[in-house]
Amino acid sequence: MAATSFTEAQVRRAVKGAISAGIRIGEVQIDPNGTIRILPATTEKPQGDDREPKPW
Repeated sequence: MAATSFTEAQVRRAVKGAISAGIRIGEVQIDPNGTIRILPATTEKPQGDDREPKPW
């Protein structure tokens, strides 16, 4: 098994930086190569398909 290419401290710093920038964190993703991605929380609800068909 390969060693991880990120540390807990790096993740903590990234999260702390996002929070101090005013970003509400929705998800933290860490790629196999060590890339840390912070995705913002969404406040929008997914659009359902409750639309009515238009009469022609």
